[in-house]
Amino acid sequence: MDGLTHEGRNYLKRKLSHLLFEMLEYPQKKEMLYLGICYCQLARRHPLFVVPLEELRKCLSRYLIDFDRYPWRDYLLEWEFFLLQEGEDFQIRGKEIINYKPNEGCSVRIDIHYKGILDVNICERIFRYWFLTKKWDRFLPPSKGWEVIKNAVILLNEGLYSETLFYLEDYLPLIKETEELLMYRVLRSLSTIGELVELRRGEEALKEIAVLGDFLKDFKNDLKRTPYNFRKLRKNLSKLGANLYRNNFLVGNLLYLEEKKGKPLGERVKKFLKWLPIFR
Repeated sequence: MDGLTHEGRNYLKRKLSHLLFEMLEYPQKKEMLYLGICYCQLARRHPLFVVPLEELRKCLSRYLIDFDRYPWRDYLLEWEFFLLQEGEDFQIRGKEIINYKPNEGCSVRIDIHYKGILDVNICERIFRYWFLTKKWDRFLPPSKGWEVIKNAVILLNEGLYSETLFYLEDYLPLIKETEELLMYRVLRSLSTIGELVELRRGEEALKEIAVLGDFLKDFKNDLKRTPYNFRKLRKNLSKLGANLYRNNFLVGNLLYLEEKKGKPLGERVKKFLKWLPIFR
């Protein structure tokens, strides 16, 4: 299989997204990122992305990881798209990895059945996961709709568009208030636009931008009650649209939602807290 089907890409994106959510919720699980980071750093220097296991060991040691104690077999299995290879033909995949004792010439590579993992920018995703888990220390499963929105905005701002969509989908039952539902709609649209731009599907992205622009106009007064600057968002969308017309597919920070400025901090915090359901 030279690439993944649409369903295959969505499956892998969902799997990666849920791995990220687990890493954020359980800090000890962040350790599995070290394996992905080392693989991505080394794969650039090796043809066909086949990385000797001994090189992975040395790379992990730079992060002060004792390879003999590090559950690298379990992590390879959790990432799912890796396998072990010895020589040209002998491959160990799936649950066989857990009990396998590698020989000196053992290497790690992407399973040919998941070759299309490159279509979802796997290494770029792993690095983004790394930086996000370093910055986001207090991630907890949400219990209210606003918490879902707040977390989704953070994911969006990191350029993790499919992760944002899956997060919103997972916690949709918590989103009930009018402002929350409006933000849900905006975030879904922004995430869709981001994904389309990444896939260089500019015409579809422009249509989604136009639809979102009309939505922002129709609900302008309602959105003013949320703590985000939609005037700047409209300007950013306009700039992104102009770039797409010029075949410029760089999203950058154009899709960021930002808290409103201009009022004293105390007043902004008071207004922000009043908007949360618990303070009503």
